[in-house]
Amino acid sequence: MVRVEERFMIQELFRNGVSISEIARRTGRDRKTVRSVINGPLMPAVKARPPRVRKIDPFVAYLEKRIEQGVLNAEKLYQEIRARGYSGKVRMVRQFVQPRRTPKQPTATVRFETEPGQQAQVDWGSFGTIDYFGRQRRLYAFVMTLGWSRAMYIEFTVAMDETWWLRCHLHAFHYFGGVPQEILHDNLKTAVLERTADGIVHWHPRYLDFARYYGFSPRACQPYRAQTKGKVESGVKYVRGNFWPGLFFDDLVDLNRQGRGWLDNVANIRVHGTTGDVPFVRLTQEALQPLAGRPDYDTSLVCYRRSTKDCLVSYEGNHYSVPASHARQRLLLKETERGELGIYALDGLELARHSVLQGHRQQSIIAGHYQTLRVNGPARPRPGAVQGVGHVAPARLPDAPHVEKRALRHYEAWAEVTAA
Repeated sequence: MVRVEERFMIQELFRNGVSISEIARRTGRDRKTVRSVINGPLMPAVKARPPRVRKIDPFVAYLEKRIEQGVLNAEKLYQEIRARGYSGKVRMVRQFVQPRRTPKQPTATVRFETEPGQQAQVDWGSFGTIDYFGRQRRLYAFVMTLGWSRAMYIEFTVAMDETWWLRCHLHAFHYFGGVPQEILHDNLKTAVLERTADGIVHWHPRYLDFARYYGFSPRACQPYRAQTKGKVESGVKYVRGNFWPGLFFDDLVDLNRQGRGWLDNVANIRVHGTTGDVPFVRLTQEALQPLAGRPDYDTSLVCYRRSTKDCLVSYEGNHYSVPASHARQRLLLKETERGELGIYALDGLELARHSVLQGHRQQSIIAGHYQTLRVNGPARPRPGAVQGVGHVAPARLPDAPHVEKRALRHYEAWAEVTAA
């Protein structure tokens, strides 16, 4: 078979005056073939194949009728025609229905870029469970991404409560060396107490105080608009796809140690696919608000407990002693990030400080808390009768008669006289 390119060349040579014999010599083709090509079309007609009979063909009319009635579920249509004798695969039904569906309008978005130092985006990711001091706990990853440089911070925790929400922010500020002008996140209960129907956001008071302290503006995404914070969404996917697969770690401390190494040696020194720059290089130009050496915001976990009569308070399954003078009282407990448990009276007076115990049913006892107690002391005197004015004294009994004492020999002599 002569290909189209060769047919074109043969016809072009003949139009330029080259003889059929010469064309045959140059192309190595028979002169009859050359003559046929010259007199024939450039594109030979393709013989039409007879249509192949498909198993679905007898059911096309039924399917088209059902599609006109609004039934576009391929599985449902497959079950219907199967009951009518169809012996083919469901794949053929899907191929029949697909071009008859109304195509979805493509969703277009505009990439939103921010100025240096303007915005950071925050999100949580779930990463299964972890053995945490003998207990299985849910494992979460806090991710913060700076909008302009794409510098990233991650931290793994076993809780997403208000305390760890603030602590992870604080750690990220120290890692980046400053604070952005605004932070964008979802409508988490640790940040947003309520969003009204008209869009008014009621912020968590402690988070709002934290934002005031560090000078940034919190921003909550519109509900069901996760693409608003697409930079950090991509960051969570990057952690899940690049750092997490095949990872081996001992505990939470080791996991965060490896996470910090991954940030410093992989994530923040790569050439970012969108910016074309290295995040750590851009970070030097972010112009973040400096921390200015101010003391860290107090992110202690705060709660209230009532002490027992034996001078103990219960916290996270363990018991801690308090001074005996504060037994059976309502007290304030504050767990610091350094793993210390401060116990305070309601007026703010610090009563005790313990190291937080791990595990359950353990006790941290300070002996001095019990010094004011008298253990096994003298029994408390019981009240008795007391004589006072107005009471009648009982009658006095007469004194016993005086009896003379004699020697025994006198009684023996008296007995002999009586007998005579």
